[in-house]
Amino acid sequence: MKRKILLQLVVPLLSLCVLFLLLAFDPGQAHADEAPLEVSILHRESDSTLWSAARQGMEQAAADMGVELRFLAPSVSNQAEEQENLLSREVAGGTDAIVLVPSDQSLLAESVAAASTQTVVITMETEMADSGAAAFVGVDNVALGEALGQAVLNGVCVDGTVLLLNSVPGSNGISARLEAAAQVLEGAGRTVRIGSPSKALGLSEALPAILAADPPDAIIAFEADALDLAAAAIQGMNPRPLLYGMGATDTIAAHLEQGVITAIAAQNEFAAGYLAVDAAVRAVRREAGQDTAPLAYTLVRKETMYHPDNQKLLFPVTR
Repeated sequence: MKRKILLQLVVPLLSLCVLFLLLAFDPGQAHADEAPLEVSILHRESDSTLWSAARQGMEQAAADMGVELRFLAPSVSNQAEEQENLLSREVAGGTDAIVLVPSDQSLLAESVAAASTQTVVITMETEMADSGAAAFVGVDNVALGEALGQAVLNGVCVDGTVLLLNSVPGSNGISARLEAAAQVLEGAGRTVRIGSPSKALGLSEALPAILAADPPDAIIAFEADALDLAAAAIQGMNPRPLLYGMGATDTIAAHLEQGVITAIAAQNEFAAGYLAVDAAVRAVRREAGQDTAPLAYTLVRKETMYHPDNQKLLFPVTR
């Protein structure tokens, strides 16, 4: 009888103790006490203003997920060798993940493959899944190039000349856009010329001479920096070639409003940055969802730039 009474008293007491410990222990607090993940952001551009909206998205994702970001850029834009060195340094430093915007996927393939065995690598703008990258965040580059080529067909007659700016020579997403646009234009009877920087001259120095030697009817720039440079270069030309391109900086929006730029393909840069960090975190934590569908883009002209949806793409303050 005494044993039965003892069990009746002790068992409930032990149950209460266990319940108290469960309530007192906060799993969320334990997770918060863990060291935050470190994600290194390695861009191909030395000018950070060209990707300020994407950076805002990355910073918002980091705040939401408790992540520390480290922003890195080459001293000179689109230098694959310097990107290789930065990539190796971040891996050696023990970063949890790297978000890379590659300047040349062929030259960086071995470095990305090596890095991917030790940390998570997410790429933007250029897909490098074959080299071990865990995910890609960006538009469908072939579809984007075709869309820009089709847009030019509306403004340039058969036998007209279109200058395509190969501003980041090498194997990358921008090259894929250029090649797709060239196929559309040449298939429709337009003459295509390629304008590229040289070892001696960057695009800003080379472009005025390219335009003066043989003025085109239209120009396509496939990334924001080249579009900015082209808009500045054509303003004094008469007649002024039509200008199309990819990008959505404040300067590009101003040129679009002024009619210097005919049309742009714009994506939500803020969302791109956010999704890149999100994919990196999910891959580190081995969570589902690090794969992302190609990002949407919109063709915007002066007449449509102030539509509510397009304002969100063009003006970061409206995000």
